[in-house]
Amino acid sequence: MKKFFAYVVLAGWLLGAVGCTSGKSNREESARLYEEAVALLSSESATLVDCLAAQELLEQALKIDDGNIDIYFGKVLNELNLWRPDSAYRTASIAIEKIGPDGKNRIKAYFYTVKGFIAYDKGDEADARKQLSEALALYDSYLKEEPANVDYLLNKAVLLAGLEGRPAAEEYIERLPLKEEDKELLSSHLSDFEFSRFGETWRAKHEALSANGQVVADTLSKNTER
Repeated sequence: MKKFFAYVVLAGWLLGAVGCTSGKSNREESARLYEEAVALLSSESATLVDCLAAQELLEQALKIDDGNIDIYFGKVLNELNLWRPDSAYRTASIAIEKIGPDGKNRIKAYFYTVKGFIAYDKGDEADARKQLSEALALYDSYLKEEPANVDYLLNKAVLLAGLEGRPAAEEYIERLPLKEEDKELLSSHLSDFEFSRFGETWRAKHEALSANGQVVADTLSKNTER
């Protein structure tokens, strides 16, 4: 149920995305590079240096196999780690084009969502509404196939809160044919989310990675002095 909020937690989604390549050698090499990037980004001691190294690996992986959507997902998240929102927006746009209008990859809704959040953070309300509306339409289509998927229900509620206001989202949750405790859980997660926190969260992550890098550098310096 917390999958929407886990989009800001890098390691879990990246690790879960590995392994979607075929047996072709170019795809195997692309997958290998991607896994190396994941290993760098999943470390609790990851620094901006690691993120930059991972970015190189992800870009190499895409040059070899530009049809692997998982790599675009990892690249978007890493570009947010590096706090390069414009690059993340472009990468998400390319991924959407690669999936295509009839593509079934359900990460597509995420790409629209992150584009909407980036636009919102930049103050472009019109584009934010456009991107988030696309994401909402996709979640509606996903829910037709999986009406009880609580991740999709939560994501839709969050998007409704941003597009139509929190009361509309709460009303939507209240009308759902769920147990009361499930509705309360959805409402609880919804109350924890604000669109303004997207930029704040990633800027804070970027600062933490920078600070972690300084700690590592200081430690290495002290060890060298000894």
